[in-house]
Amino acid sequence: MNSEMKKNTIINKPKTRGFTLVETVLALGIVATVMVTLMALLPTGMDIMKEAGTNTVGARIANQLVSKLQLSDYDKIQQWNGEERYYDDMGTEIFKNDEQFKMRRIYTAKVEVDEKSPELPGKNKNDYLRRVVVKVAGYMGGEPDFTDPPSDGDPNKKVKKDYQSYWTYIVDTKKAVSYTHLRAHETEADLVCRLLLEK
Repeated sequence: MNSEMKKNTIINKPKTRGFTLVETVLALGIVATVMVTLMALLPTGMDIMKEAGTNTVGARIANQLVSKLQLSDYDKIQQWNGEERYYDDMGTEIFKNDEQFKMRRIYTAKVEVDEKSPELPGKNKNDYLRRVVVKVAGYMGGEPDFTDPPSDGDPNKKVKKDYQSYWTYIVDTKKAVSYTHLRAHETEADLVCRLLLEK
C-alpha cells in the first residue's frame, strides 16, 4: 500500500523544467536583432538632434544681429558688411580679448549687406531698402568658409554649405518713424519721463 501511494504522488507531481538550449539561443537571437536595429538608429537621431540645436542657436544669433542692424542708423548700415562676430554654444556673444575665447567659441557669424537696393516686383524702385544676410557657421578648429559654393548655374540645385544663412530686408525709417521704433531707442531716463507724461 505504501508503494502504491508513493507511485501516485510521483505521478501526480507536476513536471517542472527549464528552457532548452534551442529556446534560449532563439530568444537571444531575437533580442540581438532588435538591439542592433535600435543601435543603428542612434547615430541618425543624434545627427538630427545636433542639427536642430545648431539651427535653433543659429536663428537666435541671426535674430540678435538683425535686431542690432535694424536699430542702427540706415546711412551707416553698410559698415556692417563683412562684420564677423563670435558666439558660444548658447548663442551668447563672446569677444576675442576674452581669456577663454578659444575654448568657448562655437559659432562664427558674418554679416553681408548688399550695396544696392534689391529688385522687387513692380515698376517703382525703392532706394530705402537693403538686403541683409547673416551667415552662421559652427567652429571646427579652423576659420569657417563663408563663400557660396557654385551651383553650376542651376537655381533649383541644392548645394551643401558649411553654414546656415538667414536674410531679411532693412528699411530706412527716417521718413516715417513708428512709435515702436522710437520706443526701441529709449533710455531708462526717457522711459521714466514718458511714463510720467502719460499719467
